[in-house]
Amino acid sequence: MNLATKDIQHNLGRFTLTTVGIGLLLMLVMGMGGIYRGLVEDAISLVERIGADLWVVQKDTRGPFAEISRIPRDMEDRVLAVPGVEKAYGFVSHTVQRQYEGKPLRLTIQGLSWPLDKGLWLPIAAGRGLRQAHYELVADKSSKLQVGDKIALGKEIFTVKGLTQGMTSQAGDSMVFMTLNDAQAVQFNQSPESIRIERSARVNRLLNIDLGQTQPQMSERAGGLSSGIPALGTVMISAVLVDIKPGCNIDAVAKHIGSWPDVSVYTEEGQ
Repeated sequence: MNLATKDIQHNLGRFTLTTVGIGLLLMLVMGMGGIYRGLVEDAISLVERIGADLWVVQKDTRGPFAEISRIPRDMEDRVLAVPGVEKAYGFVSHTVQRQYEGKPLRLTIQGLSWPLDKGLWLPIAAGRGLRQAHYELVADKSSKLQVGDKIALGKEIFTVKGLTQGMTSQAGDSMVFMTLNDAQAVQFNQSPESIRIERSARVNRLLNIDLGQTQPQMSERAGGLSSGIPALGTVMISAVLVDIKPGCNIDAVAKHIGSWPDVSVYTEEGQ
């Protein structure tokens, strides 16, 4: 101990620099560990809070968070018919960026299958949750939105009814929760000019084939609403969330649904 004290006194400057260097290194390691744990928490917090037993997504994707997933809305009915399934409800997730009060506002929109999923699991820090099917949303505090604020998304004006705490995406974007139909309306919103161009293109394609030349009256249908054309599919959802009946084997149900050629299935842990 005496030798160590004498050595420190003899090389005080070197000892001080070494101590500072080791301290900075420890701070860096602790900081990296904290950042990593924060990223993991952001990535899994939503999955854990929803608490679905299974996630049904597009075939060969890791959606809806790791990559884009698109499956038809009627997948809910198909899944619900599987033995052992108690509830099956749709889910939509996508990111938007808008101008709000002169500043860019980036949000990750989560669409909940109203009224099966009213977001009762959300960590409400102020205000309340969703109570009606349209024009309401719950935002995270990190978005800087306040209860009562109104924000234009798509063609509608939404009112902030509640605020959550700590609900951000793995990219750091604030999460916003609304009903699934509202989320789809925002996601697939098009400008009037885009709709006009699309309808004109449909008419031109029809007139360039034999069917259009022999039945030109069909051009009125082709130039109308997409919902009025049976050949066009409905808007897609990101995933179907599945709750299994008590006592049923989750792995068996997952294997059954996973055998379908158009979807992939993940347990809560896998997701």
